[in-house]
Amino acid sequence: MTAQAIRKVSMYFPVSFGKLWMAVLRLGFLMMLVLGLSACAIMQGHHDLKPLKPLPIPAEPESLAAHAPNGSIWQAGTNVSLFSDNRANRVGDLITVLIQENSSASNNTNTAINTSDSLSAALTNFFGIVPAFGSVAGTPFSPSMGANSSQKYGGTGATTQSNTFTATLEVTVVRVQGNGNLVIEGSKEVLLNGGHEYIRVAGVVRPADVTPQNTILSTQIADARVEYSGNGSIYSAARMPWLARFFLSLWPF
Repeated sequence: MTAQAIRKVSMYFPVSFGKLWMAVLRLGFLMMLVLGLSACAIMQGHHDLKPLKPLPIPAEPESLAAHAPNGSIWQAGTNVSLFSDNRANRVGDLITVLIQENSSASNNTNTAINTSDSLSAALTNFFGIVPAFGSVAGTPFSPSMGANSSQKYGGTGATTQSNTFTATLEVTVVRVQGNGNLVIEGSKEVLLNGGHEYIRVAGVVRPADVTPQNTILSTQIADARVEYSGNGSIYSAARMPWLARFFLSLWPF
């Protein structure tokens, strides 16, 4: 193509081929970026839909086939009971714990200390002789002395705490003690707003305290350990940063 023909084409297409090519490249790059982000969102969605796995079981119940049949209709170790209800009484049985923890405490302290001391001594004569230790600027020294001291300290302190925790949790009997008491343990994990929340209960209960509905109050659990904790952005925001905790541990006041 001659230079004259190129000039004629440029007259009909005022935008140069270089600028047009750069615009096409930019448009292609934006399309690839949008497609890539869409693919990542789709992959993330499929990742979140992975199958759920239950928490580990604290104790496996004894198999019903563990006892060899003896030809009788009644077989020991089965779930059928002719003279009692279905309340938990063996390893692996489930109990519903009704967590109802309400606690409050207050303490006031007031301390006041005042001390005052006074000391004075003088020597006016010694075997009838008035002692003299010279003078300074015409003022004689006197063999006497006096001292006073006073100390005062006051301190007050007050603390008030109140907690309320209400929840329901299914626990497993992990061991039966020699006297028939049941050692229970259970936990629950909830994923909420990008953070995990955990509820854990462990302790010892009496079979007589278990209701016919197979429930028990958390206040009736001996050596109880009730835990409610979590992690995530909400819990991280409420926690003091590590550098601030470091300087606070070194601050003497």
